This record gives sequence, structure tokens and C-alpha cells, in this order.
Amino acid sequence: MNRNNLYNRKNWILPLLLAVLLGLIPLAASIGAVSIAPRDILRFILSLGNRGLSHSHHTILMKIRLPRVLYAGLAGAGLAVSGVVFQGIFRNPMAEPYLLGISSGASFGAALFFLLNLPALFLPTLGVTTAAFIGGISTMLLILAVAGRSGGDVGTLLLAGIAFGNIAQAGVSFMMMLHRDRADKIIFWMMGSFSNADWLRIVILLCVLLPSVTFLLLKSRELNLLTMGSEEAHSLGINPEKESFLLLATACIITSTIVSFSGIIGFVGLLVPHMVRMVVGSENRRVMILSLPTGAVLMILSDLVARSLMAPSEIPVGVITALLGGPFFLRLLQKYVKSRRIA
Repeated sequence: MNRNNLYNRKNWILPLLLAVLLGLIPLAASIGAVSIAPRDILRFILSLGNRGLSHSHHTILMKIRLPRVLYAGLAGAGLAVSGVVFQGIFRNPMAEPYLLGISSGASFGAALFFLLNLPALFLPTLGVTTAAFIGGISTMLLILAVAGRSGGDVGTLLLAGIAFGNIAQAGVSFMMMLHRDRADKIIFWMMGSFSNADWLRIVILLCVLLPSVTFLLLKSRELNLLTMGSEEAHSLGINPEKESFLLLATACIITSTIVSFSGIIGFVGLLVPHMVRMVVGSENRRVMILSLPTGAVLMILSDLVARSLMAPSEIPVGVITALLGGPFFLRLLQKYVKSRRIA
């Protein structure tokens, strides 16, 4: 069957995913210690806040529930599209957004803030976020600088990422050992949570995601060529080192921003691209587009389980995504080893 015909037959997937996402938002926002009917939330949204909710429900929805649901969706979309980039450039089905140690760098920045009582520099409410973002971006710049000295080799980039990630993780462990009485804060942060979501964080993340995702979509042709290998990409008219750096830097900026707000939430960037490829194939632009709503749906559901399963206590959302992604990863590893043996 012609590939274009196959794609045309699956054009219903994106509208279906968007419909599921739009229906899931009011449903997830309705669930909590205080129940709010989903139809009341829909009425409130469609009337642009003019009717549908009591004052107390309005406060709960606008200050707690809706920001959390929306932020979870944006984080899931961002990690999913970053996973597509990492898997494409490294041509490895087990690559994911934390592969280069960005999360370890962000954890190091957060640990400095929590355990050394560093003051927030500009925004008091975003102190740990600022520290984690600086840690993640600094790690990314160090990795790119080391890899750049080797001529932009992807293998050197990966090794540098592993080295800096391990160094940063060792620094976190050392600080936790010295400040055991305050180590619980960084441990909970590293497990991932959306409990601090608010409208300011949503606006900041949107300002990062919109241009970054647009750039990645515009570069989807280059990513397709890079998945064929550096020599093939060069012969087809692109600079593989330059394009790899641009794509990875953009994906790392997305990942650093998300990690700085919500901590380390694993497996979404690994799981979602593979789920999409199993349905629509490996063309990266299509995979990116469908990974955005798929990642959003998966993360909203994971967060809903995290805050509802043991209510009023909250399970870190990273625990839920690990429980979902762990078995999938093992299955993927089994297939990968089997394919290598056959080859």
C-alpha cells in the first residue's frame, strides 16, 4: 500500500487525540477532595468565566486544579517531542530526554537551593525553578562545548553527557549526605510533581514550548535525514554536526524548563514516541505532531492517578510514569537485543 494512502487512512488519529485531550481536561480538573461536576467546568470555560461555578469552586478550579492539569499536559507534550528528537539523532530506540544528563544538572541546581538555603535571585516564588534551570542549561552548555571541540561527533556528545550527568549526580548525593535533615525536599523534588503549578509557570512554559516546537517541526526534514546516519545526511545536503547541535539544544532547553518546574519525570519521552511510531510509522514530522497530544494525555492521566490513588496523600508523578514505562522499556530492550542478534 502506498505510504501516502496509509497516512490518509490515519488522518482521524490527530482529531481523535485532540478530542480526548479536550474532554480529559475538564474531567481531570473535576476530580479531587472537593468534587466539581465536569459539565459545570465546561459551562464555566465556554462562558469565559461568567457562569457555572460557585465562588469556592471557582477558586479551587482557577488556583489549583486547572493550572495543574494544563501544566501537566504541556509538560507531557514537551517531554514527548523532545524524546522524538533524541531517538532520531542518536538512532537509538532507548534514547530519551534525560540521556545527556540535563536532569542531573537541574537536580544539582535544585539541591544547591534547597540544601544551602540560597535566596531566590529575582522571583521569590520561582527560586528553586531558577536554580534548577540554571543547573540544567549550564550542564547542556558544558556538554555542547566539549562535543564541539571534537568536531560535533554525536558519540562524543553522548559520552560527555554521561560524564557530566554522573558528576552532577555525585554532587547531589554529596550535598544530601552533608545535609541529611533537609535531604527529603530534594528527594521529593527529584521524584517529580505538579503540586506547585500556577499560571505564571504555564505562561513561561508556553513561551518556551511554542517557538521551540515550531522550530523542531520546521527541522523535521533534517531530523529524518539524520536518522539515516551522518554520511547519508551530508551527502543529501545538510551539515549533520550543526543540525544535530541545533536540534539537541532545542530539545534540551525544553527538557530543562520542564525539569526545573516539576522535577524529574521519566519514561514519557521514551514511551510516547514509540507508541506513536507503532501506529503511524517513523516519519518524524508526523511523529512529533501526534506525540504532542499523546504526551499531554498520558501525563494528565498519570498526574490524576498520582493525586487520587492515595488521597489525601500524593504520590510523586514520576513514580506513576515509571510504573507505566518500566515494563514497556524492558519489552523494548528485549526487542532491541533480539534485533541485534539477528543482525
